[in-house]
Amino acid sequence: MSIKTEETELKCAVCGEFSPQTVVTEFDPDTSVPDLDMRPDEPHRSYIKYWVSKCPCCGYCNASIDIPAAFTKEYLESGSYNRFGDSLAGKFRKMALVCEKNKVYEEALKACLYAAWVHDDLNEAEEAADCRRAAIKIYDAHKAVLSENHDIVLLSADIMRRSGSFERVIREYKGKVFGSGLINAIAAFEVSLAEKGDDSCHKADEVPGVVLR
Repeated sequence: MSIKTEETELKCAVCGEFSPQTVVTEFDPDTSVPDLDMRPDEPHRSYIKYWVSKCPCCGYCNASIDIPAAFTKEYLESGSYNRFGDSLAGKFRKMALVCEKNKVYEEALKACLYAAWVHDDLNEAEEAADCRRAAIKIYDAHKAVLSENHDIVLLSADIMRRSGSFERVIREYKGKVFGSGLINAIAAFEVSLAEKGDDSCHKADEVPGVVLR
């Protein structure tokens, strides 16, 4: 068993309608070495399709449609919400919008990153970079809150680098000291990659001096 799912009826927190939704009930722990942006190896990397749900009645997209929302159904009918469509990546972009409105900024940033992962798998480099730039916009807009979490600060370094913002990575992370030796090592590795103009995917166990297995 890698993962078990079941279909259950959930009530949408926005429109109040019930619909069948697939939810994960069991999964094996992930022991793989992740990418620097924390994406796991297979089979776990394919499970992201279960990380976002959509209400078929009003279009509400979130990790679960029963999560309370700080907006009305009218927002879900707006062009700004619907411009992303209903592909898996599009649903994650919509999830990012609602998470930001719900003031759950870390989840909003991660939803954009998950959308980037979907485009990565489709070899859609520019679309993936655009999703990462959207994640950084969220980081910048809510930096006072997000910068309190050093894991998010470090994750943002990889998001910046993967979207080609090499100079910013160098400027903001070179010589930066965190409270963790592991985070310091990863940040220095991100800077070294940025200095080479490397925007490709790298695994966490490539970081010099870091043993993860």
